Amino acid sequence: MWDAIKKIIYIILIIWTVIVLFIAYNKIEFTFMLQFFSSYVIFLMLSGLYFIINIFLNMKKLNWGTMKKMMLKFIITAFAFWACNVLFIYFTKGELILVNKIWGAILASFGLTFGELIFFKKTTD
Repeated sequence: MWDAIKKIIYIILIIWTVIVLFIAYNKIEFTFMLQFFSSYVIFLMLSGLYFIINIFLNMKKLNWGTMKKMMLKFIITAFAFWACNVLFIYFTKGELILVNKIWGAILASFGLTFGELIFFKKTTD
């Protein structure tokens, strides 16, 4: 039952995203546009919250060795993204701002490292 609900949520999210992108790209205006986009943003935030909770619940199923590898990968990836971003800004704008772009690097690293845990199912050997 929960698998069917998850599939429905994913399908709704994909279809709604395509509709919103189509409306925004073609600059279509209609009377309920603000409500439509507001409800999409709320649904997107709730879906993101669901994904994060699902990741943390699935992290509990992992053994300690796998968890250490994933945390090390997360830290290294976050630092690499942050360093590349700081260097890019330094070379293009000539400014050295170290703390401005850290959240984007952390979030991208979190998504790349732990994103596979959304669909994780523990297999019994």
